[in-house]
Amino acid sequence: MTFRNGLPMASLDTYLHIIGIELLAILSIVLPLLDNRSHKRALSTVFLVVMGFMLAHFATHLLPGKIAAFIYSSHHEYRSVKTTGLDRT
Repeated sequence: MTFRNGLPMASLDTYLHIIGIELLAILSIVLPLLDNRSHKRALSTVFLVVMGFMLAHFATHLLPGKIAAFIYSSHHEYRSVKTTGLDRT
């Protein structure tokens, strides 16, 4: 999609990437400033969860064909090209 001026419109995925990166940057700045151990532990957990989701999301961007092939490799009914030699039930 494009704006009226011809520039491409950013997708929701791009905004989620930006928000995740900003959240990681904010947490990496705030964590060393905390003195309370329980708050530091909670924010460290949040940091690791956000980092894990971001890494998993980037991996799905990098390897979509491999992941789909892995998921659907055991389901013969999802194959787009039907074999003519074997009759499967």
